[in-house]
Order: sequence, then C-alpha cells, then structure tokens
Amino acid sequence: MKSMIDEYNLVNSEAISEHCRKIKHKFNTEELAVLIYRNKRMNIDEKISAYEELIKNYPDMEVIERINCNHYDSVKAMIKEEIKRIKQLKEKLEQEEQDVIYTYNYWCNSVGHIITTGKDEYRDVYKTFQEIQKEIDNELKEDEEQEIISFLIRKREFSKDSKYNIVAEYKLNEDRKLEMVNIQDMKNDWLDIHGICLNIPTPFQKGDLLMATSQTPFAGGYVLNYEKFPFVLDHLITWNDQFQDRLSKGSFDCSDMQGPGYIINDNHEILYDNVFDYDSWEYFEGNLNGIERLLKAVSSLLKNEIDITLFISAYEKIMQEYHSSFDWFTDEGLKLCGFSEKEILEIRGK
Repeated sequence: MKSMIDEYNLVNSEAISEHCRKIKHKFNTEELAVLIYRNKRMNIDEKISAYEELIKNYPDMEVIERINCNHYDSVKAMIKEEIKRIKQLKEKLEQEEQDVIYTYNYWCNSVGHIITTGKDEYRDVYKTFQEIQKEIDNELKEDEEQEIISFLIRKREFSKDSKYNIVAEYKLNEDRKLEMVNIQDMKNDWLDIHGICLNIPTPFQKGDLLMATSQTPFAGGYVLNYEKFPFVLDHLITWNDQFQDRLSKGSFDCSDMQGPGYIINDNHEILYDNVFDYDSWEYFEGNLNGIERLLKAVSSLLKNEIDITLFISAYEKIMQEYHSSFDWFTDEGLKLCGFSEKEILEIRGK
C-alpha cells in the first residue's frame, strides 16, 4: 500500500526539505519517526496518525542502544511506546486529582519573548484542567490584536518531590483554537525517540547567513518557542569525517544536532556559540538592521569574499554607531590591544 506521508515535509526546515527532495534522499523508518516527533507544524493527533502510518506501511528495523535511547529489536515497538506515552500523558493532564496544580504561560509574537508573571516564569495557579482552560479562553478573548500564538500548560503535584512534571505545548490554529503539538513529562521522558540524533543532508555551507529558532528553558527541560534570530554558520557537526561512524555506534543524542556559528547578543557583541536544532534552520531572507549588519561582514569574510582589512574597517564603522567611546571595553581588553596606561587614562577622561 502506498504511504500517505510526504516524508520531506516532515523536516522542519523548508530549505533542508527542498534539498532532500532534490537529491532524492531516502529516510529509514527510525529517522521518519524522529522527524515526526520533532515536527513543529503537526498537532499531536496528526503525529499519532503519522506514527500509525509508519507501523502499517513501513519496514521494521532494529533500534541500536545509544545515548538517551534504549535498544529495541523493532522500531515499530518503539513507535507504539511513543503513541502509548502520548495518550497516557494527555489523559493524565486532563484528569481531576487532589493536591495538584496547573500553571500556564504564553508566547506573544509581537513582543518577542515569553510573557510571564509569578514563580517559575508561569502565571497564576489553578486546581483543574477545566479551570485553566477557562482562564486561557478569557486570555484569548482579551487578545484583540491576536498577538498570542502559543501556550504552555504545566501540571504537577503540589509538592517539592512531585513524581511527574507534565508540560504540554499548544499552538493556535486558523480559528484561534488550541491544538496540542507536544507533551512531555519533564521528569521521565528524555529517552528513545526524543533523544535520537539525525544525520540529515543539508544545503548549507560555511559562511551562510541563516535563521535559527531559539529555545526557552523551563521546567527542567526545553520547549521550543517562536523567536527567530540570524547567525552565520561556521561548521555543522554532520560535516565531520567521523560523524556517521560515531552516529552508527550510538555516540550522539538530539543535543548534538547543532553547529557553531556567530551571533549578535543583547550586548551588541559578536559571539561564537553553538546553535541547536539544525533541522529547523532556514536561509536568512530580508534586511539586516543596526548592529546585525556585522553578520553580513562576518559571512563575507568566512566565504573569502572580503579580506580581514575590509572586515575590520566595516566592524569599526558599524560599532562606532553604537559605542562612541571605549567605555564599552575593559582596561584589560584595551591593554591587550596595545593601549598604554596613559592612553587608557585619557580614554577614561582622567
């Protein structure tokens, strides 16, 4: 029977999806299961249907033991466990119980960060799932500008030693109705499908100006939010000569789906840091403004389109727009740049 799954559309990144389609890359059943889990567009019911499609129409295979993933003789057994996990957690989330608390927060697109109040970056406390649903409905009615795009709902026991910590992520569909897209027990869930690292072909090259999606830490784990930021790629882990060999021996987990690159932080500094979830990266489109124009210069330098002299001149010009003096830099840093004690005192106006 022909599969109903468009395998390439499971990849979060449109750029990677198009590349894989172009080269006719073939994903195995295990990889497809992980792509379904990682997909940001499908709601939880659509994911369950896709899992069931894999069980019905795709070949079985062994799942090797690796970091954060147990061994399975059958990948279909692992997929069945994932379906079971989702259904049990959904039931647990909505079940009325004594001595439990519900909290929520939401992602507001126009502001660019999580809107929160109270402890744990969450809002008020509720006793039942029905109560928190009613409050979220009120929140949406007050959202006249339709700025809210997703919610996080959390349930745990009213105890420091809670046996579970269920966190569900919801997106708003076109009708402004909640659709669950992910659910986790942050105390017990970081294994198997969740922990598998993938080797997906990408079209990216050193020096490419890309767009990534940031991650917001909470509740002892990570749930994706929707804040995107530009960066310049230096290296991708899948480019390493030994990557596939080490991957086949179980040496990586999902946290290794990353590569180092250059970003601009809130302090207007160029930082060299790891950027995660490469399966969500896209080519940057649009205009860089303000201090982020430095990324274009970094990209051109890494691609050998400009030399270091021009880069330094561009860096100096752009930085001067934001720092009219050397107040930004420490005395130690100025000494490392060759400034004498006397020159530093003059810079400091002493």
